[in-house]
Amino acid sequence: MLRVSLLAIALHLAVVSGKCMQGSYARPAVGTSFRGLHARFRGLKGRMPVRRTGDSTAYNSVKDGRERLVAFGRRSAKIAGRKGAQDAIKTKLYTKIGKMVADAVKSGGSDPESNPKLATIMKQAQTANVPKDIIKRNIDKGESGKANYEEFVYEAYGAGGVGFVIECMTDNPTIAQRDVKQALKKGLGKWAEPGSVSFNFARRGVIRLPSEGTTEDEVFEPALDAGAEDVVSEEEFIKVLTEVSDFHSVQTALVDAGLPVIGDQCGLEMVPVTKVEVSDEDAEVNEDILSRLLDIDDVDAVYSTMSLE
Repeated sequence: MLRVSLLAIALHLAVVSGKCMQGSYARPAVGTSFRGLHARFRGLKGRMPVRRTGDSTAYNSVKDGRERLVAFGRRSAKIAGRKGAQDAIKTKLYTKIGKMVADAVKSGGSDPESNPKLATIMKQAQTANVPKDIIKRNIDKGESGKANYEEFVYEAYGAGGVGFVIECMTDNPTIAQRDVKQALKKGLGKWAEPGSVSFNFARRGVIRLPSEGTTEDEVFEPALDAGAEDVVSEEEFIKVLTEVSDFHSVQTALVDAGLPVIGDQCGLEMVPVTKVEVSDEDAEVNEDILSRLLDIDDVDAVYSTMSLE
């Protein structure tokens, strides 16, 4: 009787093990964290695959006795990476506007009424919701005469034929260029000669509205009436593209029309003329390059030709 029970248990375990090896475990329900997934498989050795559904695959890998989550849903990774990048870009935008304020104050004084350059920047700062303490700090810096900023644009190649344009506003161009080159080297990117990448981009005004709660039809007519070039739907945003000279007037028109313009997600950007589709592996390399570049204090913006679809 005992032998029969042990045999039944062994057969049951063999069936379960066979299902695991075939990747038939269903992925966790929505809301299950990856930390929870990691804990659920704690103690299992080797690789435990999770069923593929669409473009999503997750599994644990054990190496040298340490468990780590080595891969997860590509879609989730892109969304998480994109949100992190957006937060970094917002911080960079605030920093860049602060530098512009300091530079304008140094060259023309702190009164916007007598300094048209500063007046334009202050309007941009208001639209982007730049915190008042950042503005005040940089006005003080400009008045002290310590602001000596210059603008530089660098170009680079990533993985899979992707190009990068890197914008800097710095008071020490030697250090800025050194830091950019080091970041590229560590991220497996490559420094490019001026013009070899930037010809793939066009300077445009970009106005973003949330895709949730807003439809492209609601935006299209008022945007085109105000002089916009195009309206594009993306996963998280509805993006309105304008000529540089029309940016502020189109943005103002959309705000006046009661549309939920996201002020700190708008500005003049280098928009890729053509985008490059890359493999998941190359996308991860390029995302790492982007992250490393945005970690540099002197880097204000980074643009790439990589498709995020």
